[in-house]
Amino acid sequence: MARTQVSMNYTCSFEQAEAIVNSILSSNGFHTTTLKSGENVWKKGTGLMTAMEFIKVDFAAGSAQVYGWVQAGVGSVGGREMDLNGFVAIVPKKSVKKVMDQLQAALAQQA
Repeated sequence: MARTQVSMNYTCSFEQAEAIVNSILSSNGFHTTTLKSGENVWKKGTGLMTAMEFIKVDFAAGSAQVYGWVQAGVGSVGGREMDLNGFVAIVPKKSVKKVMDQLQAALAQQA
């Protein structure tokens, strides 16, 4: 799996941190979905016009591991995962990075 991973700390309750994450991701057009592997992730796009964008958030006590990646392909017939580095699919990669930066800023205010 080629994913970009960022660790984010917070001091608010888990419920508050989860509400912040859910609000930001929803307002940026992401929706929850379950991958064939059984992972619950946030997804944006269908892959028809640009690569699909994915964000996964794993919470732990006082911190969250946030993973971001893009995947080319249409619907469930996606290609391989691509981390957020490199030039290929640069527009959706920048979009995911921007949302991850928003998450980090919002959680940092709670740290």
